Amino acid sequence: MSRCLNRNIAFCFSVLGASVLSGIVAAEDNVSPTKSDDTFWLNSTHESVSQTIGQWSNGLDAFFSGHESRAQSQSYVSFRFGPIIGEESTTGFFDFQTRLRLPNTKDRLKLVIESDADTLTQTNQTGESSQDRSVTDSAIDTQVSAAIRYVKREWNADIDAGVLLDFPLDPFARIRFYQSGRLGRFDWAQNQSAFSYYSKGEGAAYKFGISTPFIGETRTGFDLGVSWLRKETTYFRQDIYVNQSLNEKSKVRYQLSFLQSGGQDPELDSYLYYVEYQKLLYKNWLIGRVKPQMTHPEDDDFKGSASLTLSLEVLLGEEYL
Repeated sequence: MSRCLNRNIAFCFSVLGASVLSGIVAAEDNVSPTKSDDTFWLNSTHESVSQTIGQWSNGLDAFFSGHESRAQSQSYVSFRFGPIIGEESTTGFFDFQTRLRLPNTKDRLKLVIESDADTLTQTNQTGESSQDRSVTDSAIDTQVSAAIRYVKREWNADIDAGVLLDFPLDPFARIRFYQSGRLGRFDWAQNQSAFSYYSKGEGAAYKFGISTPFIGETRTGFDLGVSWLRKETTYFRQDIYVNQSLNEKSKVRYQLSFLQSGGQDPELDSYLYYVEYQKLLYKNWLIGRVKPQMTHPEDDDFKGSASLTLSLEVLLGEEYL
């Protein structure tokens, strides 16, 4: 009976998530062009919070540089959350990122706060990094990191020094290098990173990607990722994708991924494929996504498992006013 009740609750939660997406789309369509945006409560709340973020950013900028900034702040906060509807159960996720840009430091310093601090690599991830029993559980159990980022433009690198906000505090350091260029019709980019966490140990990662225009408003590409964790193993990932722009507000991504792990002779852990539809729902700061996915894990003899992710992303900051 308890299992049946949980399934009913999960079903109601997934319907609620779909209703939120459709409701906001309807709200956008019903707002009169001559009617003040202040009548839309989401807009007034967003404006207030975005202005507060700008004030915090300017205050920190003045503290580190000794000079007050009068330009519009380019700092932002991003929240993304929603249900993940599986064949047997429904889970949820809640992620956020904060980038406080400090321009008077000649853009060499940023304050970075992230919710995926306990995930050292995305190479072995088949779903959302913060996936939990529900959105609420994900938000409560999220482990947060706070770091000062030093940008070294001469090296195309940034260096983070910070802590995982856990008890006891867990200090870490990481450095990343970036390169990019063009070869004929192909654009390429790569990055290398190394990190060290007091409790989680050391590791390194490398990623290379190449893409090119395809047919019409589409772009196809290939990404290769390798991550090494000293306390665990080496992970490999290959992504093949096509990005399609439908219009100014909507786009679709089609992706096929292969994930392996191991040493000199890595084995296939899983493969997955999905279609992700993304739409700008309101102004430039409210984004909805719908993502059906099939995952074939090795530990289930590569039997396919279907899921549907519904998510909303909210962008806060003065540049989104």
